[in-house]
Amino acid sequence: MIDKLSNYIKSYVDIQEEELAIILSCFEKREISKDKFALKRGQVVTDYYFIYSGGFIIYDVDDDIQSTRYFAFENEFITDISKIKSRQRTASYIRAIEDTVVYTITHQKMETLYNRFHIWEKFGRLIWENSFMSVLRAIHDFQSLNAKERYLALLKRSDLIQRVPLKDLSLFLGITPSSLSRIRKEII
Repeated sequence: MIDKLSNYIKSYVDIQEEELAIILSCFEKREISKDKFALKRGQVVTDYYFIYSGGFIIYDVDDDIQSTRYFAFENEFITDISKIKSRQRTASYIRAIEDTVVYTITHQKMETLYNRFHIWEKFGRLIWENSFMSVLRAIHDFQSLNAKERYLALLKRSDLIQRVPLKDLSLFLGITPSSLSRIRKEII
C-alpha cells in the first residue's frame, strides 16, 4: 500500500531508493472511519497527512455556523499548515467524509528528514507550493465562477466529491442544498 505514497513522492522529485526507504519508514498508516476526525478544534497540530484513499472535509465552526474551507482527496498532503510549525492548537476540524486511509508523519520527523536529505526539502517545498496554488485557484474560482462552474471544477479534482454530503458541499460552494441538487440534475 505504501507504493502509492512512494509514487507520489517520485512524481515530485528524483529520489534514490535508499533515501526513499528511510523516508517511508517515518510514516505511519492510520485508518479513520467515516465521520471520525483526524483533527479537532483545540488539538495541537503535530502531523502531516498523506491521503491514500478516501477524503476529508476541512472546516471551522464559529457561533454554531460551519464554514467549509476545503475538501482533500486521495494523493494529497494536508495539515493545518498555519499551526503545525509553531505547534499551536487548531481552530479547525478535519473529518473523514468516508472511510479514509492516511499515512502520517510528525512535524518533527519531517524537519529531521528536511535536514538530512536535500531532496526531501525540495519535495516539501514543491508540495506546499502546489497547495498554495490550489488555494489561490479556489479563491479565484469562488470569485469568478458561478456555482455550477465551481461544482464542475471540483468534479475534475475527484469523483469523490459526488459522495460528499449535500449540506457540506453546498456550504463550500456558497449555495443552498436545493440549488446544488438542481445543478447535479442539470449535469446528469
